[in-house]
Amino acid sequence: MIRTSTKLNQHEIIPAKNDVGALGNRINMATRSLHDSINKTVTLKFAIAIREPKVYRQGLQLFYHIFDTIEEALFREMNRDTQYTEMLRNIYKPEVLRKEKLHTDLLFFYNGRADHFEKPILDKQIEFVNHILSVTEQKPYLLLAYLHVMYLALFAGGRIMSSQVTKSLRLFPQVKDLTFEEVVAQGSNFYKFDVEDMETFRVLYKRDYELQTRNFLTEQEKDEVVEEAKYIFKMNGVCVSELEQHNLHIIKSKMSYQVITKGYYVVLVILAIAALYLTKRIVAHLLS
Repeated sequence: MIRTSTKLNQHEIIPAKNDVGALGNRINMATRSLHDSINKTVTLKFAIAIREPKVYRQGLQLFYHIFDTIEEALFREMNRDTQYTEMLRNIYKPEVLRKEKLHTDLLFFYNGRADHFEKPILDKQIEFVNHILSVTEQKPYLLLAYLHVMYLALFAGGRIMSSQVTKSLRLFPQVKDLTFEEVVAQGSNFYKFDVEDMETFRVLYKRDYELQTRNFLTEQEKDEVVEEAKYIFKMNGVCVSELEQHNLHIIKSKMSYQVITKGYYVVLVILAIAALYLTKRIVAHLLS
């Protein structure tokens, strides 16, 4: 376990949030609308998935193939001798790797049957992982898009998702001689990082990412990384939608799907009526 419990001073936090030249900040600004859109989609689908183990494990399977492919490409490039090898080695931290943790979770949910999830079978998943291997072999610096988008998302959103997963009584089976907490621990490794202080680790990861990329990449390469980041958000959304369609007969049969999807629009209508009523009251008050 890496020791990262020492708090950093403000001047040690790199990059600053207002540093528009930082590659990570440029990715965030360029993908903000895509991030917000996919975040809403994933949040809705995740709320449904954690009530249905068969759907949830297929979601894990999707991200297993994505992270497996990213990490395969990363190790491939770190073992080569190119102009980008040292940069990638200096950014890499073994604690971020997700493949093995996802593999452990999937073995739990598939009762030890690795043959049920080792290879992607859905078209968009296959398209995405093939793209990752191909494009990063041609342009290794495009791995920077994946190291930023996919892993930093887990540093923040993963904590929220972990909390929801570990509280889901429908997701985990009863196992003889094990407490609920012990069972949950066997199937929620994806969200766990072997560090003492997650926030400090996140700051160090972002710092090394920025220090290695600021002066090493050309502007054209940075622009290509930003474009690849947009593609990642797009494909994550496409793959989640594909998974939903694949399981639509299961999802639609669940009351939670009907409540969440219909309830979302009901809430919007209620908020709109409330806003209209409030506006009328304000106008009436001003005219009185």
